[in-house]
Amino acid sequence: MRSFQIASTVSLLFALARAQAEFTLSCDVLTTQRSDPIISPGIASNHTHVIVGGTAFSRTMDNNAASDALATTCSVAIDKSNYWQPLLYHIRSDGQFEAAVYYLQRACDYQAGLTACPSNFMPLAPPAGLRMISGNPTLRNYTDTFAQRAASHMCLTATDSVYTNSLPVQACERLRSQVFFPSCWDGVNLDSSDHKSHMAFPAIGDYNTGICPSSHPRAIFSLFLEFFYDTSPYPDYENLVYAMGDLTGYGLHADFVNGWSDINALQNAFTTCGSNGYSETSPGCSITNGTVQGAKTQTLQVAAPTEDLGLDGPVSQLPGPCYVTGSVADRTV
Repeated sequence: MRSFQIASTVSLLFALARAQAEFTLSCDVLTTQRSDPIISPGIASNHTHVIVGGTAFSRTMDNNAASDALATTCSVAIDKSNYWQPLLYHIRSDGQFEAAVYYLQRACDYQAGLTACPSNFMPLAPPAGLRMISGNPTLRNYTDTFAQRAASHMCLTATDSVYTNSLPVQACERLRSQVFFPSCWDGVNLDSSDHKSHMAFPAIGDYNTGICPSSHPRAIFSLFLEFFYDTSPYPDYENLVYAMGDLTGYGLHADFVNGWSDINALQNAFTTCGSNGYSETSPGCSITNGTVQGAKTQTLQVAAPTEDLGLDGPVSQLPGPCYVTGSVADRTV
């Protein structure tokens, strides 16, 4: 079997009303396993995920475990956070399955009567121990809400790129699965029972920019997560399916556990790491402090559970098991 080649880019998106600021971190894959310590702590998750970031990732990790990681697959050593998305599979002609982060400054705090973000507003760095998810793995149709617009795909060809919220409607050389996380925090809770209620998208603006609602008044750095898949061996794009059995792509989702070991350094990144975004060569950059590393593979501190996920050969059903739902006819541009 030939599996998809996976790479990921994690970017911290800082967005003000002024010129957009951002920096990008590149991360290598840490592990692929049926684990999700946010949704399914301590047990196997419903479907398979691709995880990047700190080596402390495990099914039982708590809010503080990530920052204690010994190493990270990301290009900035103090980012020991974990980021994950569902694995993309390809359905073979014989019915078996093959396995196939930006930080931005985009939102501002709630203020009564405010209609636009002040040009000099700086949101908070994600608080230590924050957990959040974006997207809904059960969705199989599109309703154009902020939450659904926040999950999308970019089909990359030799001559063009085509944006869709669904999985692609044409053959792609590479596919970028991308999720924008909510940027508004209630200011109190690091998690919630549904892992969503403590966070929100802006009330004025769009999913990726604007003024926070009064219920979630504190703006944090916007987080945009991208995973790249080499889909060139699979011109039969209609046979791409996510690990939870989603044939439409509308169930794309992502999880984040904050593991930055120096929150103050992260808070200062937009002012110390270059006016045009993150630069590892910027003198005094708070998140590198003279130590620069590339994205690289690392060894998990807690070994991944042993399970056939289709990484070394085709499997007869999606691990879980998960069953294919939705229709290619529901995919739209």
